[in-house]
Amino acid sequence: MELNFELKSSMLAEQAGLAPQGLETKISRVVTLENLQSNSLLFSKRIDDPLIQRLSSLKGCIMVLPKGADTSPSVDRLKGSNCLILSDTPRLTFAKLLGIIEQKIIEEMNGLAYSNINGATLGERTSIGRNTLIEPGAFVDHDVIIGSSCVIRSGARVRSRVQIDDNVIIRENTVVGGPGFGVEKDEDGHNIRIPHLGGVIIKSNVEIGALNTVVSGTIEPTIIDEYVKTDDHVHIAHNCHIGKNTNITACVEISGSVRIGENCMIGPNASIMNGISIGKNSVIGLGAVITKSIEDSSIVAGNPAESIEIVKLQRRAIKKLVQNLLKESDNQ
Repeated sequence: MELNFELKSSMLAEQAGLAPQGLETKISRVVTLENLQSNSLLFSKRIDDPLIQRLSSLKGCIMVLPKGADTSPSVDRLKGSNCLILSDTPRLTFAKLLGIIEQKIIEEMNGLAYSNINGATLGERTSIGRNTLIEPGAFVDHDVIIGSSCVIRSGARVRSRVQIDDNVIIRENTVVGGPGFGVEKDEDGHNIRIPHLGGVIIKSNVEIGALNTVVSGTIEPTIIDEYVKTDDHVHIAHNCHIGKNTNITACVEISGSVRIGENCMIGPNASIMNGISIGKNSVIGLGAVITKSIEDSSIVAGNPAESIEIVKLQRRAIKKLVQNLLKESDNQ
């Protein structure tokens, strides 16, 4: 969902204590390097010729780039159509600018009102489809889209910038669209929270279990694809994409920016490290700790997780080693 803001580069730079270069611009969105658009805020920790070529098509952007980038004539040309902010710590600078944008959005939302409808709390600029049931005690924030024939159980919390398609069930005390966990150290070594403004998209025929957390993306949305089913006590972090028809059982922890292919089965208490990709049709065993990406149709288990064939060989080898040690002990 689109963010509701419009800010001048000079105002943002002044509030963040930064020195902008180039054109005065007005932005209305935040984008990643994978989804570049004009009139946006973006950042990069590196700079090279292919990236400069891609950035050169943009206009009206605030570009946070590494200090020294302006020594390149190619980068210097970007100033004619955009505002550049050069920083020793582009990610930290970007986090500060996101914080200002987040505050602007919060201030705008402070003027909106909540309504109590049949015991549920509903925000403004929120769309609810036909035959959707929102139980007493549920909370649906401003700027939410919920499709037809959905069920939002009592105690569930649906935050701003969440889109829920048709035939979705959100069970008791689940939070969808809350901020993710992202921090950056400032100049004094203190933790600075990185705002998460990307929201969540839950596609049709999904069921989210009780006491789940499905976290907002940082810039792009966290996505739960069609027919995904999650058990109770599941955590899905920011920027994840869960593929169609995947089942996620109780107490699974999925870290940020994980990609899970379609038709996967994630066993109870499994943990998946951030940035990992799980190929389609894969099975993750009970309690597995996934520290590296997995190809399609894999079956893995253990800590750290390995293919089931390797796990069996390891167990046989350990069993044989223990038996030999016991024999040696008996012979002494």
